[in-house]
Amino acid sequence: MRAVLFALFTLSGCIVTRLPAPTARLADDERFLAEEAGPAPDELAALDDEFDDPASLAGWQTFSRAEGWPDRVKQIDVATTQPGHLTLVPSTSFWLYDHHAPLLFREVTGDFMVTTRVRVTGAATEVPGRKYSLAGLMARAPHPEGSSGWRPGQEHWIFITTGTGDGDVPQIETKNTVRSVSRLQLSPGKTGWVELRLVRRGTTFLLLRRFEGEPWVLARREDKPDMPATLQVGLIGYTDWNSSRGYFIFHRVRAYNRRALDGGKPDLVARFDWIRFRRPSPAPAVAPQETH
Repeated sequence: MRAVLFALFTLSGCIVTRLPAPTARLADDERFLAEEAGPAPDELAALDDEFDDPASLAGWQTFSRAEGWPDRVKQIDVATTQPGHLTLVPSTSFWLYDHHAPLLFREVTGDFMVTTRVRVTGAATEVPGRKYSLAGLMARAPHPEGSSGWRPGQEHWIFITTGTGDGDVPQIETKNTVRSVSRLQLSPGKTGWVELRLVRRGTTFLLLRRFEGEPWVLARREDKPDMPATLQVGLIGYTDWNSSRGYFIFHRVRAYNRRALDGGKPDLVARFDWIRFRRPSPAPAVAPQETH
């Protein structure tokens, strides 16, 4: 079945790449790998959330409410279920092509660096028991026309998540979507707390991860001139590909997007410790070339 599913993804244009644990560091990106808590606070620090006050939820926008789509969240709360954390439990859903899942976001204009600390489990297990059950960070081009003006082929976003993808083991998933065509990569993950980082500098987007007690590692780098100046930036979660994949395989995107999937067997609990926003360091100066 796995081989068949991979073929279906490939035939549909969704390239799935399984990678070994990334270790390479690009010299130009070293500053983002070395920063422990980000640079000194700037104006974007006003968007930070330590998730220690339930009232802070009022300062976030949800994708479903902002653009008029069904709510795909079973539970979301701050400091109630797990003091000092945001708990996100999505219903059966997935981010892929034109298909939507939960997104909790702030709007950010220009360059940014957003970092979060997250732990993903199943409802009763360390690793979720349903395929493609992950949570993490996304940057997405907004659609102010909302559901009433929706057209397929208009999705532009990028994300990095932790959980489990095509197996029953911890994995990191990165996904880049341009004009609703998704390219995803899977690499080995770990259980427990993980820090994730998403950096925008001009048209360059960097996706980074750091396991507990380990250094930052660059998971993916993409050039995305398709992204507008202002993006929806924040937290996502999705789960239970087993139950929902028919909506992708049989191209039932309209049916999927316009109703919440109340059935299925969702199995993801994401606990976010905090999220912090900063402006990234400027690009290094390029020395002028000598002329003769």
